[in-house]
Amino acid sequence: MVKRSHNHMRKKLRRQATIIVSLGLVIVVSLFVLVGVLIFQLVSNRVDSTRQSNEHTSAQGQSSETNQELTTAVSQTGPIISESTLSIETSSDSDGPVQTSEMDTVQPPENLMPTLPAIIDGPDLNGYLVVIDPGHQMYPDSKQEPLSPTMSGSKDRVSAGTKGVSTQRPEYEVNLEIALLLKVYLEELGCEVYLTRTENDVNISNIERAEFAESYSPDAYLRLHCNGSMDSSVTGISVFVADFGKHKSSLCGWADTLGQSIAQTTGSNYIGCRASSLYSGLNWATDIPSFLLEMGYMTNKKEDELLSDPAYQLKICAGIADFVATMPKNAAR
Repeated sequence: MVKRSHNHMRKKLRRQATIIVSLGLVIVVSLFVLVGVLIFQLVSNRVDSTRQSNEHTSAQGQSSETNQELTTAVSQTGPIISESTLSIETSSDSDGPVQTSEMDTVQPPENLMPTLPAIIDGPDLNGYLVVIDPGHQMYPDSKQEPLSPTMSGSKDRVSAGTKGVSTQRPEYEVNLEIALLLKVYLEELGCEVYLTRTENDVNISNIERAEFAESYSPDAYLRLHCNGSMDSSVTGISVFVADFGKHKSSLCGWADTLGQSIAQTTGSNYIGCRASSLYSGLNWATDIPSFLLEMGYMTNKKEDELLSDPAYQLKICAGIADFVATMPKNAAR
């Protein structure tokens, strides 16, 4: 009996030891798994943090490059294009003024202001006031708005615009770049200048742009655009005006002066003036001298490159300044 009791006791102790060892192994394995999971999470978090930091740095770099593109370093000379006789093409009326929330912000940020040569040779523009509308915007708006206050029909609030065949730059970007330079140029000559937009990422309809311009009773309302054509050989400057309104009888004469002035300073060819009721941005600004200026064709390789050339842009500004000096001052202001 005693021997059997001892054997039974030993077996019981062995079972207990086996259970304890098994539990210990389970605990050890669990700890290893837990530590492994924690290490994996720490490594993953560090990788994610590094990736986000790199993306943020890259985004800042891209933003800085964009701002640098808008800061134009202007030189005194530049290439010119040869003259040729071309027919007028239909322009896309796709720009708008500043959003309602931005209509009071008419001065561009200082870090976007372009640089001018030390001396600007141009007419005395003291007493003149000009509103400049850089055509289009980053994102088009296909919502409809009335084409005119006097006729039926509707049109996209803001259309997309064209794109450079060589530079690959969107029209809205080139329009704003030249508009910022033109503002500084005209102000240097004594002119008072307001812009409908100072950024590309806005949403301002053609009617809003026109209303913004009329609120200042300017001596000239200039809507800056670049043209496009299915024929890549087409080049030149053209001006569009409304075919009705307060200044109907004078608009094409003024437009010819504008186009010819720019052609003279740039060496480009002036195609001519076209009066039309197709452009809502002009139809809603008929109480002031309003002009849709097509500065050149982005579908032509040479002209596309010239439109982004700081020296050529300066020549456009010089031609516009000469034109402004010929305009009668608005007695209603």
